[in-house]
Amino acid sequence: MLLDSKDEPGEFPSLRRNALIVRELSRADLHAVFTCQASNNNISQPVSASVAIEMHLKPLSVAILSNEHAPLSAGRKYDINCMTVGSRPPAKLSWYMDGKKLSNYTEKVSQDGNMTSSTLILKPTLLDHDKVITCRAENFEIQRGIVEDTWKLNVFFVPILHLELGSNMNPDDIEEGDDVYFECKVHANPGAYKVIWRHNGNIIQNNAKNGVIVQQYGLALREVNRSQAGNYTCIASNVEGDGYSNTVELKIMYKPICLPDQKRIYGVARHEDARVTCSVEAYPSPDSFRWTFNNTEEMVDVPQARYKNSTRHSQSILIYRPITEMDYGTVFCWASNTAGQQKNACIFHIIPAGKPESLYNCTLSNQTTDSLSVECCVGFDGGQPQHFLLEVFDQHTGVLQANITSEENAVFTVHGLQSGKILNMVLYAVNAKGRSEPTLLEGFTLKIAEKQTGIPVPFEISPLLGGLIGVVTALLFVTITILIAMKIRNERRTQRPSDLPLKKSTAPSSEDLYDTEDRNPDVVPINKGSDYQLTGSISGTPLATQNTPDGLTATSLSIQQVTHLQGLSSYPHEYNNYPALSRIIQTIPSCSARSTNKESSPNLSDEVTYAELCLTRPSALSTLVSDTTLTGASGIGSLSTLDGYGSGVIVGGKPCTREATIYACIDHNARPLKIDPSSTSPFTLASLSTRNTFRDCNVSTMNNKHPTREIVTVRTPLISTQESCV
Repeated sequence: MLLDSKDEPGEFPSLRRNALIVRELSRADLHAVFTCQASNNNISQPVSASVAIEMHLKPLSVAILSNEHAPLSAGRKYDINCMTVGSRPPAKLSWYMDGKKLSNYTEKVSQDGNMTSSTLILKPTLLDHDKVITCRAENFEIQRGIVEDTWKLNVFFVPILHLELGSNMNPDDIEEGDDVYFECKVHANPGAYKVIWRHNGNIIQNNAKNGVIVQQYGLALREVNRSQAGNYTCIASNVEGDGYSNTVELKIMYKPICLPDQKRIYGVARHEDARVTCSVEAYPSPDSFRWTFNNTEEMVDVPQARYKNSTRHSQSILIYRPITEMDYGTVFCWASNTAGQQKNACIFHIIPAGKPESLYNCTLSNQTTDSLSVECCVGFDGGQPQHFLLEVFDQHTGVLQANITSEENAVFTVHGLQSGKILNMVLYAVNAKGRSEPTLLEGFTLKIAEKQTGIPVPFEISPLLGGLIGVVTALLFVTITILIAMKIRNERRTQRPSDLPLKKSTAPSSEDLYDTEDRNPDVVPINKGSDYQLTGSISGTPLATQNTPDGLTATSLSIQQVTHLQGLSSYPHEYNNYPALSRIIQTIPSCSARSTNKESSPNLSDEVTYAELCLTRPSALSTLVSDTTLTGASGIGSLSTLDGYGSGVIVGGKPCTREATIYACIDHNARPLKIDPSSTSPFTLASLSTRNTFRDCNVSTMNNKHPTREIVTVRTPLISTQESCV
């Protein structure tokens, strides 16, 4: 790009010149090349000269790379970065704090020289709070080539406290009853959220009733007393921690008072000196003491030459020597200081010396196999220095085991004793006048643990013991086997009985028999023998009104049956309306008959025995018995013939000779009918047909005086080919 083509003559005729002036160079002109070209004709090549522009540039910007609002904690190290760009040559970075140059930093220049960075290592203190840090970028090649960035520090620190008394108070002139005020000055960033007060290390609680008023930065004590003297501090807390104030000692002047736990009684003989010590507590220390003596007759001042004061130890020592009996009594001690004279005197008793008091409240402890410890409380020493004595004896032999003396206190530890011994201990207090009364104590030492080990004795079984065990085992085995066999046999009989024995049961009363409609038994009890017979008590059966059928011979009924039937007939008012049985038996199968001689013996019992019904399934070869007549005693009654079926019932031992299917129809719910006692009550029996089918039960009643009830029949078909007895 052509900038200027004009030239000017030089100093010589052949010299031509041209001056190019570039005004207000910019950063874009850095490294720009300007060329001056000269030519005199169109044939020769022109000549030229070039120049490159090199510029000095001030920094474009400088910045501290930290959050202006980020707080710093006092005492911690921080790395603070600063960066500048756009300076040519590269700028120099420097750090300042409130105008004071810092030195603890590093500097780094980029490869192209366009950027310079610096890191300041800063450990702020609480004094640096609110100070300003400056990062300065400077190019020394140009004027006014300085660029700066600043940051105001926010330094967090633990509270700094200062405690002092109220401004109008004299710390050396505070007496009991004065009001005291403390002020705690707190300097903290951030501010303290809690301030507590301590007295001698104990936290002070607000208690306005007792004159203690706690404020955040103040503490008021009203009408102080000597117990409130001591060291006071305040403690403030913020997010950085707890800050402690200086300690302020509160000195409260008060009159002297007697120290506790002093020796109050002194025993001394005539012409002996007693050193009576009077110790007091006071602030400031007492500056004078006064002693008086009282023997119940008079009170006199003790001459000052008789006692010696020690203001440094706040005590006075009186040397007292009784000469006569009148010299024994009580001495009083008063002390005085700046606050005034002691209000209550210290009292001491001078008595004639004697033996000490006995030890008491003795305790035995730390008992081992060879040692023990004893501790006792000490009584009055009798006015003389005393020491203590312990004697240990074996209770069994009375031999002295140990003798120990203690000079300062009644605490003893005895070693070297024998183990497992019961001991008698005697304790004394001893002074120049003699021993006290003995104090007795009993103790013991522990037994040494014995090592009791041995070979265990094996358990041996002798032949006799072995035989006995075998016999017992065999008996148990046989017994268990018998019990199991009996149980199995009973279960089989229960499932399908083939030969039921004679069953007897106590005859129920008529009310019990017809109590409920649920008593419908399926099994009719039988006699044990094959000769079927009817035995029972004189009363209590629903068959009482049933007479024996006609044609029975007297020899075919047993005495029990006759007695039973006669007894039943004597209660017509109970069973006059008993319903007759209908269609009970079709054909009786043959059953093996057994003798019933034992059962037919005249044995009048309170039980009734029912006859057995032997039932089997009918076969093609079965024949019917046209009629079977019951034999029995005449005059008792007769059984009616079966309703056209030609079948009958065998009662009294006649064996069954024909096979047949037998069904039973029993009414358990009808009440007996009222009948005339003089008339007979026949059983109406009906047999089943040869077709082995059920027919309706035909119930015949005689002289029914009661309303007829619903009759529910129970039919039991036997489908098994095996003979069954129900």
